[in-house]
Amino acid sequence: MKKHRLLIPVITASLLPAEAFGFGIVLHYQGDEGDREAYFADLRTISNRSSADQTMGPTEVREIDTTAVYESPDKPEFVHMKLQFECPAAFSMDKTTHELKKNNKRIRAGDTVTFRIGPGSYKLRRADLQPEPIPASNWKTSNGPMLSKAGTIACNHIEIDKALHAAIRGERFDFDGFGKRISQLGLPPDMMLTGQALPSEFLDFSWQFLWWEKYFAGERPDPSGKWSKRLSRADKEAGIRKLAEMREQAQPQVEAAKKSLMEGIRKGQAAMAARAHTAQRIDGKPLTPIESNLLTLWKGRPESEVVNTMGNPEFNQAGDSRYLRYTRYWEKPGLTSYGMNGHVIASEIGGYAECFVEFTTRQDSRGEWRVEDVLVRSDHEGAGLGRTKDLCQDVASAAAR
Repeated sequence: MKKHRLLIPVITASLLPAEAFGFGIVLHYQGDEGDREAYFADLRTISNRSSADQTMGPTEVREIDTTAVYESPDKPEFVHMKLQFECPAAFSMDKTTHELKKNNKRIRAGDTVTFRIGPGSYKLRRADLQPEPIPASNWKTSNGPMLSKAGTIACNHIEIDKALHAAIRGERFDFDGFGKRISQLGLPPDMMLTGQALPSEFLDFSWQFLWWEKYFAGERPDPSGKWSKRLSRADKEAGIRKLAEMREQAQPQVEAAKKSLMEGIRKGQAAMAARAHTAQRIDGKPLTPIESNLLTLWKGRPESEVVNTMGNPEFNQAGDSRYLRYTRYWEKPGLTSYGMNGHVIASEIGGYAECFVEFTTRQDSRGEWRVEDVLVRSDHEGAGLGRTKDLCQDVASAAAR
């Protein structure tokens, strides 16, 4: 049997509207021809599944949707798993002093991870293309490549988001820059991004671009009879021509992944631009461009992630809302010089400027505090608008890291 090794990596993004497009990642690829397996993850769905007694504790539970697609006729079409990982919390709270303490421990690819299969997992049977539930499992440990990489992404989701933000430059994606940043987590720097995110899309991607030679030769396992009906002679010829064109530039898998990624970025940016033009905050007032960008990034994310990114805030709570404020200041004292007789001989007017970003959080149905609104406001006296603008850009950039 011919051995295949495929380095296909990235696929991701929670930074742009999920309804506009999706991102996934090829976590792992293994097996000989006839029994190959491709493992994908949907990076839009990294969720916090921590119990109430874990809130602000040393560990938290993160869940990432993972799909395994199989070539072998003796295995399911795919298995969709809600993989949950026990992760070190970025911050924990001292229950006596109520002070937040930073946790420097991080999961890296290659580490042993603690995981379980969560509720909602299922497999798609190959015989009749019907879903079959997979029961939730107990907690286990493993340092297997796929699980270790999935746990690294789930437990370092903020760092993954930052790497994506840094790599998206207009309608161009900096693949090398992204690879360098994720390699700091022990992940392969050549992981390839694609726009697929759903199990059905991962299934199509695997057969059309990873195992295309069997797909176009009509050798795809098809006990249900569905796939052979969908692929006409014209479809086969068109697909072979398309792959031949891509082969002139690079591996068809890589080209297909890059193309789908860039299409997704363009769609997402268009959706963001439209939202920024018309969006309003929850108080009914129009959003500024900075507020729109920050709300797109932060809305619905846990309060603990704000603290992780921005540090300890000025904190206030009123009714059912919490307010986390981060302020940048600039101040230049006024100076007055007096002569021997007490008269003013020289003076210099001082200046003052400030800008703050305030996150409003509210509890969800599970009692977790999540970002509901973002407010950005500034003030200045004798400093000029330029100084205030710089402060706002500074604090907004910190929030978007």
